[in-house]
Amino acid sequence: MNRKYKSIVFSVVLAFCMFFCSGCSDLSFSDNSIIRPPRATGDKAEIQDIISKNAGGKYTLKYPQNGDYRSAIIMHNSQQTDESAVALYSIDNDPNIQVCIISLVDNEWKCIGNFTSSASGVDRVMFEDISGDGKDDLIIGWNAYNSQKTLSAYSFENDAIREMAIDDTYSEIIVADITNDGTDDIMLLSLSGTDTPSMAKLLQYSEQEKHPIGKFSLELDPEITSFTNVFVGNIESGKTGIIADGEKSGGLLSTQIIYFDEKANELRNPLVTIKNGTVTNATTRKDIIISRDIDGDGTIEVPVTSQMSASSNDKTETLCSVTYWKQLKTADNSLNTKMTTVINYTDGYYFIMPDRWIGNVTAKTDPENRNMTFYMWNSKTGSVGDKLLTIYRFNDSEWQNTDKSELIQIDVNNSSSKAIFAAQLFMTHAKDSLNITESEVRNSLKLIS
Repeated sequence: MNRKYKSIVFSVVLAFCMFFCSGCSDLSFSDNSIIRPPRATGDKAEIQDIISKNAGGKYTLKYPQNGDYRSAIIMHNSQQTDESAVALYSIDNDPNIQVCIISLVDNEWKCIGNFTSSASGVDRVMFEDISGDGKDDLIIGWNAYNSQKTLSAYSFENDAIREMAIDDTYSEIIVADITNDGTDDIMLLSLSGTDTPSMAKLLQYSEQEKHPIGKFSLELDPEITSFTNVFVGNIESGKTGIIADGEKSGGLLSTQIIYFDEKANELRNPLVTIKNGTVTNATTRKDIIISRDIDGDGTIEVPVTSQMSASSNDKTETLCSVTYWKQLKTADNSLNTKMTTVINYTDGYYFIMPDRWIGNVTAKTDPENRNMTFYMWNSKTGSVGDKLLTIYRFNDSEWQNTDKSELIQIDVNNSSSKAIFAAQLFMTHAKDSLNITESEVRNSLKLIS
């Protein structure tokens, strides 16, 4: 069995063993601990022996709470570096967390680095090339005893590990090539504290200092109390940015887009304006909708919502909101609408509004009867007109007992959904431009994913 295949098998077996395991005398029990599997052989035994020797007794494995890697023993293999394992654990009667980095050197597993953190837990583990040498570096985010998290980074150099000092803290972290220079950057987002404002800080590796240092920063929306959705993505063709949906007081949500302006050589946060202590952000919304690539074009859209038109006697609790999915245009930092939807959260779907409907159609839900109806809207008189479309959701028994003579069953192309969707079209005016076709309805009804 070749070494690469052996490593893959080892990773699968190790993950399996860490989930289904049995007791051993040198491993203590806690909320973060595992029960050691029966005595391993081969590579697994070598790694187990190294961890036990370094611990010198009973120990508790520590698991990352976020990120792509959630195991306390993480296998890593790339074309640029030797096979390695990162073990995270604490020794009995010692509150510190130990980091043991084990590498396959000359076909033998060896510990090439031991480090200690005083953190309260592990936030996440990442492998990215932040030093620009073509090799993956190890980045560990730590949970601190206060709200801010700390960071450690390690470089694989030959058969040894070099720690790279990073003194900055964060609330959220993204590692990606934000500056488009071919090397990964570290972007740290921090919420405001007693004496510190909300900030975005971009760290880049310094050849002179031999560790990442802060190169660019900007102020974030000070009204954000927590981040609900932070990720890196294309904000327009060929442009990478950080998209951060955050919660404000009162249950409001807003979005910030942070990107690097190469011409100006600075970070930008164009959706937020802070003037005389007043924060303005056009994406602020009461609907809990997160940013996403809604139309599948490879770029991220930001949701902007508003309540649909209603007459004075309409019940606000049944009136729908319209969501405008907007894409940033960095040339002038404007938001352009890519798609307009009405979302039915109760029944788990959204409907794409035809352009001709925008401003001319309103919608209401009937939660008791599981339907949503679209009506003509007369802006001159401020009144609701004739029905155009009703969308129904049924379970199987309801559908079997329903009169289907005026209904069109809609396939939403999701085999995991047990719901049955149907539509009723009202062609009240044969030549009215607001009438909608069966084909349009089928193409516009989508499940919330």
